[in-house]
Order: sequence, then structure tokens, then C-alpha cells
Amino acid sequence: MDRAELIQLLQPFKDKCAEKDRSLIDICIKEAFPGDHSTSYIIQVKAYWIDGMYCSEAIDFLVDTLWETTDEETRKKVFSIQVLNSKDEFHCRSEAVTMTKS
Repeated sequence: MDRAELIQLLQPFKDKCAEKDRSLIDICIKEAFPGDHSTSYIIQVKAYWIDGMYCSEAIDFLVDTLWETTDEETRKKVFSIQVLNSKDEFHCRSEAVTMTKS
């Protein structure tokens, strides 16, 4: 799965965030291991609503919404989620978010 395909598969995630009044300004996909697009990706999300929220609350919302809107194969391609505030600064990171059920 390449970056373009993953962006398409994440569109329902972005739409659901907007539906829940937590629109994402931007989603950026970066290779978890630069140069190797056959593995997983880091998803960076930027949103205004994140500025007034605890990191854990933002990550919980994003991971729950990702589970709601994507299949297991798509989630396997997500290495981590990085959350940027409205100033493009890191708000928090989900270093070890499990994207598949145990």
C-alpha cells in the first residue's frame, strides 16, 4: 500500500472527524522507515480543536475514530499518530498505539 492509497483509505476517518465536530485541517503521511514504502506510515494530523485538549483525550478520539472507519489492513499500515496543534507544533504522539486487536 502506498501513500496515495492510504490517504484515500483515510478519507472516511477524516469525514467522521468532521461529522463529530472535530475537523482535521490536514493529514500528512510519512514513511515510518524513510525509503521503505512497503512498511507502515506515521500519520500527522493537525486540528484547531486539539489546542485546548489533553494529549490523551486527543489520541483516544483519533484512535477510536480510526477504528470506527478503517479495516484491519489499513490500521496495520499506521505505525503511529502524531498530533499537531494549530501552530504546527507537536501536541502529542501515540508511540505504541495498537492498531490491531489482540
